[in-house]
Amino acid sequence: MTDEVAESPGLVKTLKPYHVWALGVGIVLVGEFMGWNFTVAKGGILGSLLAMLVAGTMYVIIALCASELGSATKLAGGPYDWARLFIGPGAAASVGLAVYMEYIALEAADAIVVAFIAQEVFPELQVFPVTLLVIATLTFINYRGVVAALTLNFFMTAIAFFAIIVFFFSGTFGVFELHPEYLFQGAMPNGLIGLFAALQFGPWFFLGIEGAAMCAEECKHPSRAVPLGQQAGMITLLVGAAMTLFICASLLPSGIPAEGLGVSVYPLFEAAQSTGVYALIALLALGTLLTCVSSANGCVCDSSRSWFALSRDHFVSNWFSSVHPKYQTPYKAVIFTMPIAIAFAFSGYLDQVITFSIVSGLLCYVLIPFALLRFRKMFPTHINKVRPFVSPLQPWISYFAMAIAIVIMSTLFWGYRYNLIFALAFYLIAYFYFHNRNKKFLKPLDWGEEMGWPNPSHHVEKE
Repeated sequence: MTDEVAESPGLVKTLKPYHVWALGVGIVLVGEFMGWNFTVAKGGILGSLLAMLVAGTMYVIIALCASELGSATKLAGGPYDWARLFIGPGAAASVGLAVYMEYIALEAADAIVVAFIAQEVFPELQVFPVTLLVIATLTFINYRGVVAALTLNFFMTAIAFFAIIVFFFSGTFGVFELHPEYLFQGAMPNGLIGLFAALQFGPWFFLGIEGAAMCAEECKHPSRAVPLGQQAGMITLLVGAAMTLFICASLLPSGIPAEGLGVSVYPLFEAAQSTGVYALIALLALGTLLTCVSSANGCVCDSSRSWFALSRDHFVSNWFSSVHPKYQTPYKAVIFTMPIAIAFAFSGYLDQVITFSIVSGLLCYVLIPFALLRFRKMFPTHINKVRPFVSPLQPWISYFAMAIAIVIMSTLFWGYRYNLIFALAFYLIAYFYFHNRNKKFLKPLDWGEEMGWPNPSHHVEKE
């Protein structure tokens, strides 16, 4: 590492548990407003319910794993640093790139949706210039400081989640008429194969919640903030997903997969429109807009931290590892998110962009539990200095999460086989390239110097 980088100031430690919650839920809540409903097109209401439960189980486990790893390591790279410390350089580079691509692709998708919403309100606007404006504005906010960015996320996310709660209870208390028959009408239109195929969109309910741990290096008390913020975020999303599925399925017909709920672009907003209640329509329109902006904002934060971590270890140019002397942000890594997000947005293929994000995320969901298993073998539970938070039912739930991620990934063969093959080939090439290239940079780890930890109780050979 150059002298310039070595003398750079560190990331500022100012974040609290509600910032961690805002980062995790802010990125993911957009999945309650759109995208999840494609599970209905594949497997009907039962397929959507199954996808939500299976994906929800996986994400609860991933959140527990991320909480344990994030509170222990307290590093900005999140999954990248966990793979680097406990698996090896090839896996670290693959995970770092996967996290980067997952959030950059999601940011581009969010910005495109914001532009479409703006065009519906103001038809004279064009989609791509608005997309560029959204990406540039959020990049600038993250350039100026993480506290401002995540405080903004907190308020936008809180309003969007409040909109879901109000909508749900308005229906259950009779403000508008629900149609319970829709729940049975669209239960299982494509049979058992539809139930299985619906799993490919299940992650959209919760995609990105593991990113909440990526601000650990910037938390005042990461041992407390990361587990608390991450688990509160997961509970929020589980409640929101259940409310969303019930209220939308009770308002929009889904018996014919090619119509209604299964192909809606904005299912919550369209469900509100079907009620004819103007206040709810306005509230859900606002919630849809804010959750897209919030998600894109959080994606800038997480993707830049992953690139920053890759740079610190020479996987990419160490030019990106500079910290701004005034704002104490990884400003070069933040700025670099903008051209990549614009490139994704320029493609215009929203479903392809989202699918690449999902595949990237699923790769992380295999390697995060694996990193935790290696971590636990190296540092047993009795070393409290190293492991301030211990997730329950390990190692069995880690194995279970890895199995679920692999099964969900296999379902992408129906409809997105080329995306799946391309993504896996991309990360496999990255694995071998960086594994061989960066061995000379990654010296044997001095646990005391880098982490302040004792040597592992049991020596574990990394790749």
